[in-house]
Amino acid sequence: MKRNFLTTILLLLCAATMVQAQDLKTVEFTYTYVAPHSESREQAERTAVNRAKVEALRERFGSTISGASAMSLITKNHITQSKFVALSSEGEVNGEWIADIEKPKIKTTLADAGFVVEATVKGKVRELQGNQIDYTAKILRNTPELRYESSEFMAGDRMFVHFTSPVDGYLAVYLLDGETAYCLLPYPKSKTGKFHINHGEEYTLFNWKKYSEGEDPKEIEQYRLSASGQQQDLNQLYFIFSPNEFTKALDKFSLNDSGETLPRNLSWEDFQKWLIRVRRNDNQMAVQTKFIMIQPVN
Repeated sequence: MKRNFLTTILLLLCAATMVQAQDLKTVEFTYTYVAPHSESREQAERTAVNRAKVEALRERFGSTISGASAMSLITKNHITQSKFVALSSEGEVNGEWIADIEKPKIKTTLADAGFVVEATVKGKVRELQGNQIDYTAKILRNTPELRYESSEFMAGDRMFVHFTSPVDGYLAVYLLDGETAYCLLPYPKSKTGKFHINHGEEYTLFNWKKYSEGEDPKEIEQYRLSASGQQQDLNQLYFIFSPNEFTKALDKFSLNDSGETLPRNLSWEDFQKWLIRVRRNDNQMAVQTKFIMIQPVN
């Protein structure tokens, strides 16, 4: 009897593992977008890739009333780095884009009507399950007050984040440029590598002067944004939140060309692999991305 009971438990565990392993699907889709003259090349390519991912999700899972949040391309020095993860930007799709498994392939030509962009995407996706946690993350420029919310910065500006959640949980914040993912939160000096969020509390992150209960002021880092070269940079901020405890990606410190210490970081590819793994194991994890434009100081 005991042996049969244990066998049943093992079979149930195996079945649960199989279901979980089958949770993520691989999709590939090509979309052609004709952009108006009012859109720049970078905007047109961003739109084309977003819509390719939306249509890939729609084809795989169909439509629903609720939509998913969107992410976009990374542009550095007017050169599109076609590497990013996106959820639906149009809404009404019954799935979410987890991560790219190949860099989007983009072919852009100039036509009378504007740019014509053919975008091919390939990535891991998942059917939407249950309600996403509706947390709020706002990016603030130079001053940690809500009226200074912005997505446009000058090199040297400070960046703060206002965050609040309806449930307790854990938060990680990463900044992605063309090649690298930088871990901004948990703070580099964190003793646990985790950042706990209390529900209903308003956090002003990256702020030495105003910190929330539970934050250790000795761990807090403030960040100034920089632009490479003399052209504007378009970077992404990933907000990764879950009511379940999770471990951030394995990263390390590095130096820039001037010998300054950068935030802990890992490659774009390793970040994507980590994101796929943690989201596969946590259906309650909610990811938002916001992109910020950084102008160089002439």
